[in-house]
Amino acid sequence: MNYFGEERIPLKANLHTHTTKSDGAIEPQEVIRRYAEKGYGVLALTDHRQVHKIAPYDPMGMILIQGAELHPLNPGRASWHLVALDLPDDFQPTNAAETGETAQQIIDLVAAAGGITAVAHPYWCGYGSEVVKPLKGYFAMEIYNTECRGVNREYSLQTWDELLFDGYRVPGIAVDDVHGEHNLFGGWTVICAKEKSKEAVMDALRKGEFYASQGPEFHSITLEGDILKAEFTPCDYACFVRKSTGARYWGKPGEEGKTPLTYMELDISQYRGQNYYVRCCIRDAQGRYAWSNPVYL
Repeated sequence: MNYFGEERIPLKANLHTHTTKSDGAIEPQEVIRRYAEKGYGVLALTDHRQVHKIAPYDPMGMILIQGAELHPLNPGRASWHLVALDLPDDFQPTNAAETGETAQQIIDLVAAAGGITAVAHPYWCGYGSEVVKPLKGYFAMEIYNTECRGVNREYSLQTWDELLFDGYRVPGIAVDDVHGEHNLFGGWTVICAKEKSKEAVMDALRKGEFYASQGPEFHSITLEGDILKAEFTPCDYACFVRKSTGARYWGKPGEEGKTPLTYMELDISQYRGQNYYVRCCIRDAQGRYAWSNPVYL
């Protein structure tokens, strides 16, 4: 993949996975087998309130990431759901109901241990942007979560755009949050890595070098001078979402599906110097979306 002028290896990843170690229905090695057979390159094991140690398992060609889902309290609201990745064996998750750590304290503890944290399914938690804004130091927010389809809260796009609109630089990821058969392979993050190694994967995650998808694939995303360009698998809809009251469509609205779209471009010269952002959104004929991370101007 051409990622802003560099050739990168696109690694399909699920970064939020539960197994029988907590409330998942599938044994860990079986979950690994399922994702490996579907062509994934990265899988994070993130069972609740514990570090899921990856050493005992055969990665079956994938890069396994050791993680946990943590739940600090948010008084008067549903508890936070934070997905921590790349945790060391000796990281000790606490029971926030007993010890009282805040979400920010948990994010800071994970960072001090060498890991990174994502904000999980804010819409499912009932969190809008005003709730998320005080947090600092997380690497991404879940903008799509397959598990949350069950309550029609799988998309957190409005919260994402509200944060971006107000100047918060927040990358977006898509995850399965898999608990059982019903939420396998519904959404994933494509990590644009310099090589297939855990170090390169974690480096790309920390830098926001990835995109989120339910199916469509970006072949290239580039910024050449003032022209933002994207090439992708055939889609019937493509637009640039901007810091404005509207979006810039590529193709003609209302004529979706008549001519498959594989390319889009936007002259961003007029937006420079305005604390502006632009992100790409595409949709295929099956109604599945993919979202690039914002380009900040």
